[in-house]
This record gives sequence, structure tokens and C-alpha cells, in this order.
Amino acid sequence: MPNSSLRRVLDELSTHVQALRAHEAGARAGRDPEHLHEMRVAVRRLRAILRASRDLFDARWVERLRSELDWLGGRLGLVRDLDILDAYLRPRLAALEGAEHRAGQRVLRRLSADRARAQADLNAALDNPRYPRILEQLETFLSRPPASASDVSLPDVAATEWKRLRKAVQKLPGRPSADDLHAVRIKVKRARYAAELARAAAGERGKRFINQAKKLQDILGDLQDAVVIEQYLHDAIDHTEPAQALGKDLVKRQRKRRKKARAAFFEEWPKLKRRGREAWIA
Repeated sequence: MPNSSLRRVLDELSTHVQALRAHEAGARAGRDPEHLHEMRVAVRRLRAILRASRDLFDARWVERLRSELDWLGGRLGLVRDLDILDAYLRPRLAALEGAEHRAGQRVLRRLSADRARAQADLNAALDNPRYPRILEQLETFLSRPPASASDVSLPDVAATEWKRLRKAVQKLPGRPSADDLHAVRIKVKRARYAAELARAAAGERGKRFINQAKKLQDILGDLQDAVVIEQYLHDAIDHTEPAQALGKDLVKRQRKRRKKARAAFFEEWPKLKRRGREAWIA
């Protein structure tokens, strides 16, 4: 009979494998971006859970699966970035008038073409034999887990991920770059997912930590979205005067978003630090 930590991890992995399968058809169709988003979240959570619980399993199995999921996540991520761009830019560009409206429509046409190519590449990846092999490997992992002899304390796993996050924030420079904060966001997600594995043992303190981690993750996610949009605009805006004026305004907005998100992160971080100390140290 598997130990309680192993059962908990396998149950959580199974939930996200089911989500992967449930949203595949919608992600292939490409009409509702939420399907692709949920599929990508499932991949990220699978990788994070496998990483956090790796001491429970044969290391070669874990690294092989995480590598394959990284390949899949990369294909999903390309489309997801364009969906984020579309959701942000389309309503703003559609509301313009005159020459700026025409410049905005050229950006949207390019965005639609880029999105169609990315969707075709994603569907080709899902049609590749590599993808069904990933699903087969995941199902094998769940039905015959390559468990190690050791037991693992899930609260200890959560505490370890929390300490890694805390150290990463302590090492931030006085004016961290977007890349610095993106790396912290990854660690916030790892700490949150590990805490969710341990939530039954962590009780109300763990729940408060998870809620605050999600808030911080969303703040840093908004910052990263602004970075993605600004990078895209540098390539997509043409050299006509109205387009340049439009691009300058949109880039200015993204920089304001980044500044606001950076300030919000430093405002909210002490709260997560306190929640982490209460949940994983006290």
C-alpha cells in the first residue's frame, strides 16, 4: 500500500493528467483560448509536482517526464502568449479612429496571422507521436509509480520550496529587471504548488500562504504580460508616422504596467513572507 504522501502526489498528478486530456480538443480547435490556457496550466503543474516530489520516485523517470512536458509546454506557451496579446490589444486598437485605427488594424492582421501559424505548429506537435507517448508515460507513471524506498514529508517539501523563494527574493538587486522578477515568479509558483500538496497537513496557515502566493503570482504575471506585449509591438509596428505614434503610446502603457506591478510586488511580498514563516517555520 503506498504511503500517504505518495497517494497524495499521485492523486494530484492524476487530476492534471485528466485536465490535459479534457482540454486537448478545445486547444486543437483554437476557438476558446481558455482550453489552451487550462492545458498549459496542467503541464506546468505536472512539472512542478514532479519536481517537488522527486525524492519519492526514480530520478530517471522524473527527469524524463519533466523534459517531455517541457517540450509540450513550450508549444502551448507560444500560442498562449499570442492569446494574451490578442485579448489586450484587440479592444484597444478597435476603438481607435482614422490613421491610428488603420495602423492598429495592420497590427491585428499580423497578430492573427502569427496566431494561425502558432496554432498550426501546436496541432502538428499534438499530432506528433511524441505527444501520445507522453500521455502513455504519464498513465504508466500513475498506474505503476516508480516509487523509491523513502517516504517524504509534504510539509517539508513545501518548506523547502518556500525557503528557495525567500532566498531568491533576498538576492534581488535594488532595481530588479523584468527577468529577475520573472525568475521569482517561477519560484512563487513552485512554492504555491508545493503548499497545495501539503495543504491537508498545513491547515489554515497553509491556506493563507497559498492565497497570498496566488496574489503575488498574478501580480508578477501582469508584469510579464506587459513585457511580452512590449516585445511584440517592437516587431509588429510599421514605420509609418501614425503607427509609430500608436506604438509609442502602447509601449508607454506597458512600462507603466510594469512599474505598477513591480511596486505591488514589493508591497505584497512582506505579507507572503509572514505567511510563509507562519506556515512553514512556526
